Amino acid sequence: MGTRVGAADRQDRTAWAFLTPALTILFVFTLLPVLLALLASLFDVPVRGEWSFVGLDNYREAATDPVMHRSARNTLVFSILAIPASVLLGLGLALLVESFARGRTLYRTLLFLPVTANLVAMAIVFQWLFSVRGGVVNEVLAVIGLAPIDFLRLESTALPTLAVVGIWRFAAFNFVIYLAGLSAIPDTVHESAAIDGVRGPAKLVTVIWPLLRPSTVFATVITFIQSIQVFELVSVMTEGGPLGATETWLFTIWQQGFQFFRLGYASAISFLLLVVVLVAGVLRRRSLVRGVN
Repeated sequence: MGTRVGAADRQDRTAWAFLTPALTILFVFTLLPVLLALLASLFDVPVRGEWSFVGLDNYREAATDPVMHRSARNTLVFSILAIPASVLLGLGLALLVESFARGRTLYRTLLFLPVTANLVAMAIVFQWLFSVRGGVVNEVLAVIGLAPIDFLRLESTALPTLAVVGIWRFAAFNFVIYLAGLSAIPDTVHESAAIDGVRGPAKLVTVIWPLLRPSTVFATVITFIQSIQVFELVSVMTEGGPLGATETWLFTIWQQGFQFFRLGYASAISFLLLVVVLVAGVLRRRSLVRGVN
């Protein structure tokens, strides 16, 4: 008995020895910054000098700040534009690639490339594509006789243009999610559908789509989380303009913290964003559990 207990203790010590470096990194680089940010959200944090306790004033200001309201609205509009389009496009691409008899691996690799591409570099490329002078999009418009459009400098087009870029990136990730979902459907399902004469759109609606419900929920929630954290596109392509038309939640956090040096206020609105992300994660988990059951 004593030998078994001693062996178990040695196994526990060995396990903790392996876990300790990872747990230390997790605490130092994730949990500790989160705790410090939560603490800072309750203070007025000057660049120099002592912190002064303000309680929930930073959160109250966020609730009444018109800039914060505009950023939240822009983030919501971006999400509404990007999520349905990227989910449906990802599904369509997955169905298309799975229908090919040859070259699936090549097409899968090419369509996944947007996820692996550097988003800052891609933002610069898209900035050039939508440029009013020499941009490919405006050159195409000129060919069909339309006047050039300054996509990134007009309030009515700047945010939808960013959403187009977001759709391009999100759809590539959703494409992979749906590929995994399609590969998980048993061959017997396809064989049964063929025996019953269910083909084409009818098969997609009545057979494939219901079985892809967990994939759809996962893709929708993940895309939502990604869309409310959009920053690089805004920073590189529009810098929040014109007139704040493309300021998003995360861009406002960065601006308040690193341009205006209001670190306490930036911490408060970052925690509000964290709450939204956590709620989305909980909803995703519950929806997936219901989908499995």
